[in-house]
Amino acid sequence: MRALKYIVLFLLIFIIGGSIYIATLKADYNTKSTRTIKVPIEMVFNEINDYKNWNNWGPWLEMDSSIVASYPEITSGVGASYSWTGAEGNGSMKTISVIPNKEIIQQIDFGSGSTPEVYWKFNVVENGTEVTWGMRGENSFSEKLYWLFKGGIEKNMTPMYDRGLELLDQYLTNEMEKHSFNFKGIVDYGGGFYLYQTTSCKMDLFNDNMREMMANVSNFMDENTIEKYGNPFVLYHKWDEENKTVMFSACFPVNERIITTGNILTGFQEPIKTFKTEFIGDYKFSNEAWIAASKAISDVGLIATENAEPFEIYKVGPENTSNPAKWITEIYIPVN
Repeated sequence: MRALKYIVLFLLIFIIGGSIYIATLKADYNTKSTRTIKVPIEMVFNEINDYKNWNNWGPWLEMDSSIVASYPEITSGVGASYSWTGAEGNGSMKTISVIPNKEIIQQIDFGSGSTPEVYWKFNVVENGTEVTWGMRGENSFSEKLYWLFKGGIEKNMTPMYDRGLELLDQYLTNEMEKHSFNFKGIVDYGGGFYLYQTTSCKMDLFNDNMREMMANVSNFMDENTIEKYGNPFVLYHKWDEENKTVMFSACFPVNERIITTGNILTGFQEPIKTFKTEFIGDYKFSNEAWIAASKAISDVGLIATENAEPFEIYKVGPENTSNPAKWITEIYIPVN
């Protein structure tokens, strides 16, 4: 009987001592992970800002494949939310603050009584976007006890954030590589007047020169209040594979002949029969698109017009979206 009293006393002392120890443990926490992703900041921000995208890279799906997410009408921006059920428990999250391309703050509820903040921070760096994903808050007594037996909140949450950012990196990088070609067939292109600037350069300098020249023409038009009547385009005068050089003009369409001075000139494109190809994707795949277009012309029994000047129109580009997988370029090759 005396031994039983000692056991009860020992257990009581242990419980009281353990409770005091747990109560004195630090309640507040801030666990986070950071990763640099070689993707434009707008693309990273937009992916994370919409909860419906999280299934593309969420690390929790690797730990609990039974998780099922539910979405309300609003899933992005302030006021957005979603909830989930799974073998490890249920929960919900809502967005309480958004600074575009800078920061997102969310509130998460695991049903334990506390509602910590989940936060995202975005910074432009030399190689892309630095992304920080973290969670901060205060543990209740029961949460302190739970995390004590789990080895600590940082030990458990940090690896999940590391893995999530790794999966996010993989997903967005793969998205940027997507590209496709759609052959539209024979099109009678109407032509018309355009303002342009011309140069000849090595092929590996084409993109840089093209962007600079497009900006020059666009700025000239803005400064002189000249209206643009369509999307910018490049007119290829000569493509020399042997010497790796290209002569081209960077152009903007206008609705009438305009007299100019300096290095911005006015041209006129005659109506012409062409084979049209729609190329969707990063400009670095444009050579593939031209090869595919040339093959498609041959496959349908057409012949590219000798010494003609093919051209490409930029329907959607970097000024419209930071995701190169969504850029749209129309390729027109004159045919007989």
